[in-house]
Amino acid sequence: MTSPVFQKSVLSNGVRVLSETHPHAHSQTIGVWIEAGTVFEKKGEAGIAHILEHMVFKGTAELSTMQIANLVDSIGGQMNAFTDREFVCFHIKVLSDKAAVAVKLLCDLITCPLLKEADLELEKSVILEEIHGMEDAPEDLVEELFQQNLWPHSRWSSCILGNADSVKTAGSSQLREFMKAHYTPRRIVVAASGNVDHQHLTAQVDKLLGNLRQPNAALRAALPALPKSKSGNAYLERDIEQVHLCFGSPAFGCKDPRRFATWILETVLTGGFSSRLFQELREKQGLCYGIGAFSSSYRKGGFWSIETSTAPPTAPKLAELIGKELRRLKKTGITKSEWQRAVNMLRTNILLCDENPSSRMSRIARQELCHGRQFSSAEIIHKLESTTQEQVHELGRELFDAAKMNLAMVGPRLKAPLEIEV
Repeated sequence: MTSPVFQKSVLSNGVRVLSETHPHAHSQTIGVWIEAGTVFEKKGEAGIAHILEHMVFKGTAELSTMQIANLVDSIGGQMNAFTDREFVCFHIKVLSDKAAVAVKLLCDLITCPLLKEADLELEKSVILEEIHGMEDAPEDLVEELFQQNLWPHSRWSSCILGNADSVKTAGSSQLREFMKAHYTPRRIVVAASGNVDHQHLTAQVDKLLGNLRQPNAALRAALPALPKSKSGNAYLERDIEQVHLCFGSPAFGCKDPRRFATWILETVLTGGFSSRLFQELREKQGLCYGIGAFSSSYRKGGFWSIETSTAPPTAPKLAELIGKELRRLKKTGITKSEWQRAVNMLRTNILLCDENPSSRMSRIARQELCHGRQFSSAEIIHKLESTTQEQVHELGRELFDAAKMNLAMVGPRLKAPLEIEV
């Protein structure tokens, strides 16, 4: 099989164009990434980044909402968008002979949306339903609560969707100001993976985005620093059947070399059927249905956590056993077989993602935005295989620190406070 060819071009105004060419593929996945996530929202703008992500689909200078939908369907495209803490991404997957149409649409969405007040009022109802859906999902709520308790009153932990009040009061002028400040050339990365002709892609993007200009210095927003983290417990009472728990601490940013040891540690604890906590909590004790890791690495830092749920009467036993396993790992580290299993699982996940054009598009974009360079799968796997058992052990001793731990819970009120001792 021919190895993919990566290429990068930078337009005169700073827009970056990335491609990874797979000549035998039938399709392309194209994404426009913008450094315009929720951490760039100012006071009074909660949820603006996400609202804008919705609103660009409500019509452009050339196309109405229905015409956008018809165009995507007529070329057999699969289109979507998302907002996270640092970035917003608009992406589409199409057959290669329709790529030019897809690129034109993506660029129109981010440069000439109409942002009509009447459309905004209607879309607010959609976003409020999205917020209500999250509030009805305790597994989502506990993750929000964990982050808000870890970094209270911070843009790094505010809900990406905003809140009911901020959505209701948002105006189209706010959207335009946010777009003016953040949808700017040096904050934009266009990434494509699949059967891509890099020269054609770059020429088209230059034609569509090459005239964008940087805002004046007063509008440029730097990435805010992470605040000092807080430890302790947070409880949100809900009349549901289970208690949902999220337990963890601050961790490392996307550039920190310790992230590889973190991946191995998380896999040993919660990755797969043979992981320590899956075996102990589910297979041996029957205390939960599932248990997993919830973690993120941003450019300024990150966090790791363990997430699970159980019936209220069994919550104390579950908490006791989680603490016991973390203390055991702090004391004795991991075994050679656990290290090997974790590395094999992570290696498999990396290589399987290589077979997915959408995953590859996301990877080249995130590596550009975080590192300014590309790491091959072989490099990443080498970093994992070079991480020692002792490094994982040392990481466990560092992360499992009672002074740093944060426990978030959503569910019925328990008879006694819940603690996880590390």
